[in-house]
Formats: sequence, structure tokens, C-alpha cells
Amino acid sequence: MFLVTGASGNVGGQVARQLLEAGQPVRVFVRDPARLGELEGQVEVAVGDFSRPETLGAAAVGTRAVFLNTGPFLPNLGALLAALKAHGAPRVAFLSTILAGHPEFAIGSMHKANEEAVRAAGLRATFLRPAGFMSNAMRWAGSIRAEGVVHNPMGTGQAAPIAPEDIAAVAVRAMTSDDYLGQAIELTGGELLSIPDQVDILSRTLERPLRIVDVSVEASVEGMIRAGAPEPIARGVAQSQEAVRNGRFRTLSPQVERITGRAPMRFDAWARKNAAAFA
Repeated sequence: MFLVTGASGNVGGQVARQLLEAGQPVRVFVRDPARLGELEGQVEVAVGDFSRPETLGAAAVGTRAVFLNTGPFLPNLGALLAALKAHGAPRVAFLSTILAGHPEFAIGSMHKANEEAVRAAGLRATFLRPAGFMSNAMRWAGSIRAEGVVHNPMGTGQAAPIAPEDIAAVAVRAMTSDDYLGQAIELTGGELLSIPDQVDILSRTLERPLRIVDVSVEASVEGMIRAGAPEPIARGVAQSQEAVRNGRFRTLSPQVERITGRAPMRFDAWARKNAAAFA
């Protein structure tokens, strides 16, 4: 049995699906089973949430490995890890970020501290450090549908966004093998793209003109706070956006292909797969 947290999200949902496709039994840890979508009926459900560590511990009983996605700031992470340790100490595939290798960034520092907490708990773990998700483009769906507009705080700075499917594929291998224990694996897509590059691909995919409106990093912070992000998280994300704008993260990693045996998904393929969300 494999335990997946965040199964209603972009990466966790893909982890659950890929484990099922591989013929593995899956248990998902969710607050609201109604959000499971097509996974309902295909997986075992453990209801709970991170604010009650004992529910995660109970969900981990009898599992070989857990995909753990806690986000960057979780005050009771130590209690959650202790619950896992006390209930079988399953192998952990821990979702971190590429910024954990750059703790001078606020978000990186938070994730680095989380990684260190996992190590200190004595759990057998693999740390997945992805670059920005291709699915972050979903944040543009509303303004694209309404106005054909994308607001861009990153100028022409390039990075290598990665599809959630590719992060999940590496997570599944980390959950089903001891080969990657102790490793911190940086994961990127296979191409450097700016926001204008991505918008151009979406425009061609949707067969409609799209317009970019450049915005300041501070305006980006205000937008994230209005959308419900805590201010420290919003400012941390904006710090990384500014770094991309300044050409800081032009990084390509070979790890997806090395571990999975196939090249990472390209953004045009991701856009075709998700075009309905923007239509």
C-alpha cells in the first residue's frame, strides 16, 4: 500500500494515478473526499488533515511509502513526521522545491528547513526539488477567458517549467525503490521558456490572440495576497519571480530523463492537454 497526500492537487493527483496505472494499491490522505474527482472509487480513502498529526499516523499504518506534500510553512511538521515514524516509518518522497538549494531565498529557506526536519526525524527519504510547475499557467485562465490577457511580473526572464506528470513520475520511482534514498533531486522541464514564450504557445494552441501586460513584482505580491496567500509566502514567491526576471534560474536538469527513461513533457504538449481550461 502507498499513501499519497495532496491527491486532489496537481502533483499528488498524478502520483496517485501513476501508482494505480502501475498496478499498485493506493491510499489517499484527504480532508474532503468529495474533491477526489475520478480517483473516487479507485483508491482507499483516509480522512484527516495535517493539523491532526495522529490522523496522518493512522493513515500510514501498513504502507510502504508516502508521498508527502506539506507546503513550505507548516508549524507542526515535526509532529507529523513523528507520527509517521511511530506508525511504520514508511519511505518518504518529500515534495520540496529547487529553491531549497538556494536558502538565501525565503521560500528556499523554508523548504530547506523542512528537508532538514525530515532528515532529523530519521525517516528514509528522497527530496524532490522541482522548478516552477507548468500548471502555474492555470492562474492565467480567468484573465485569458475574460480578456485574452496574461499579467507578467517576470519580464523576458527564462526558466524551465516542469509538468506535474513528470514530478509525479519521479516520485513514483522514489516511492517504489530504494535507489534514490537520501538524494535531493533537482527537477526541471527540458526547455528554457519565458512567460512571453509560454503565452505565445498558448495563443497558438487556443487559436486566439493573447496579450501580455507587464506588472511590477509589488503588484504581483498584492495580487497574491488578494487571492488569499499569506503575505510572507506572497513576498517569498515574488522574490523568486524577480530572480527569474533577472536571469537567475536558467537551469536545465537531466534528472527526469535519467530516472524515468523519457524526456520531460514540453510546454506545447502540456498546453494541448489542458487547453479546455483556457477556452
